[in-house]
Amino acid sequence: MAGNANSGRPSQPAVLKLLNGNRGKQSFGELMEEVKDSGVPIAAPAMPTCLSDEAVAEWERVLPDLMMLGLVSTLDGMILATYCEAVADWQRFRRRIAELNAKADSSDAGDVQTFATGAKQISVWRQLANDAEKRANSAGAQFGFSPMARRNLKTAAPQGELFPNEQRDAANKYFS
Repeated sequence: MAGNANSGRPSQPAVLKLLNGNRGKQSFGELMEEVKDSGVPIAAPAMPTCLSDEAVAEWERVLPDLMMLGLVSTLDGMILATYCEAVADWQRFRRRIAELNAKADSSDAGDVQTFATGAKQISVWRQLANDAEKRANSAGAQFGFSPMARRNLKTAAPQGELFPNEQRDAANKYFS
């Protein structure tokens, strides 16, 4: 029996095919046309005003690279904001755990909570940090931030300009 529309691997965007070395041997011209004429314009999404200062710093750190690679559009604001806030939360919780560990008489005060009965449990700060880490990894994977996604992003030997200048110009305009 033949498969349905959900069978097989999902197709990759032309940008990733080019970065992976065009293993499918598609026409370079067709791939470049797909990059230039993608249905979604490559542009910086509007930064939400509700982001924390740490999330804003993460947004400004990753956005130029995402734009340069053509992996972000104006539609990606929510997932990028989710990633940035999760990273900011993780940093904040990890700092709090370090503070608690430094203040405590025992070395497990920030990581392990000890009850009056002597029972021990992972602390709420560690649980929050673990949750933030999971959220950051999940959202970051959408942009290729995971080690497995990076492993597949192999650049081909330099052949001149890989991406049209419009994307670089948009990134430079946003961050100049």
